Amino acid sequence: MRRQRIAAVLAVLAVGAVPACSGGAERPAAAPPTSSSPTPTPTPVISEEEVAKAIGDYYSVRNQAASRYDDRLIKTVASGPLLTQRLADHKINRILKTKVPAIRVRNTLGTVTPPGVSPQRLVVETELQVKDYPRLTALAERKRPGLPWSWRYAVNLGDETVMQFLTTKPGPGDSTLRTPTKAELARLKMSPAAAVQKLAQLLSTKTMDDTFAPFHMAGTAKSYTDELVWDTVAEEDKPSTLAYVDGPIVALQSSYDKVLVFATINIGWSYYAEPGMTVQWPPGPRAALAVKGRAYTTAVMYFEQLQVVIGLPPKGPGIPDVFGIEPQLTGVGGY
Repeated sequence: MRRQRIAAVLAVLAVGAVPACSGGAERPAAAPPTSSSPTPTPTPVISEEEVAKAIGDYYSVRNQAASRYDDRLIKTVASGPLLTQRLADHKINRILKTKVPAIRVRNTLGTVTPPGVSPQRLVVETELQVKDYPRLTALAERKRPGLPWSWRYAVNLGDETVMQFLTTKPGPGDSTLRTPTKAELARLKMSPAAAVQKLAQLLSTKTMDDTFAPFHMAGTAKSYTDELVWDTVAEEDKPSTLAYVDGPIVALQSSYDKVLVFATINIGWSYYAEPGMTVQWPPGPRAALAVKGRAYTTAVMYFEQLQVVIGLPPKGPGIPDVFGIEPQLTGVGGY
């Protein structure tokens, strides 16, 4: 996504057309670098057939829903942040009359939390038959075994991997992924809530720093924040941002003694008009969500929902990994 200058055109000021972060976890972009995280030999703790069927069923419905912009259909397989993104994607593509290509699955690896805890959660890492960002991590929930899965998160990873959380053989009587105990959370370098809050704070206050300490930004997270750094360095009219954590945070303990975190951050961008000028969006995804023909005397704004995936290490020399950030344009406004 390119966040272009907005204060350099006289009279009616038009923001450069920007592709929607649409596709809710199927977003094309330049391939990001690969993290140095080790990749263990896969030893999934549920059958490959179960994992393949779960993600295959989702994409079968997702493809039908996307081709028809069918909100009712996508609600049968998605919920939470993923549903919000898919509905926004449908709205944009419906207005723009965009033909959405089908997504096909190559390979999927996954593991499930113990069945005695509600909700039961399934986490997968999947290869998709797409040119850019073919690796995806996703999380589904169900109240008990035997019920259909409802997918809540789906985040592109680029060349990054979360397999270290999915493929470790658990100890006797243990599960590869489970809800962490208070003692396990206390051993972490950062709590899940603190990590997500810190990431939201950094997205809000970003200026010239390209390190995003205390995180290792990997995969699509690095792509997103690199772009943010470029924009704030290269442009005189730096956009005003506000980011905040939205909804519950899902934290899962792995047998690697690390915790995998799924969360949602909402972020808003405001571009201000110079005195005597007005601002509006030209044709494109943002204009599709804006009031048609409306120009604003003060500022234009757009809003994104970010799905994020973070890996938290125990206290020690390691630093948290932000494996992926999946943005979706969800709203446009101005005043």
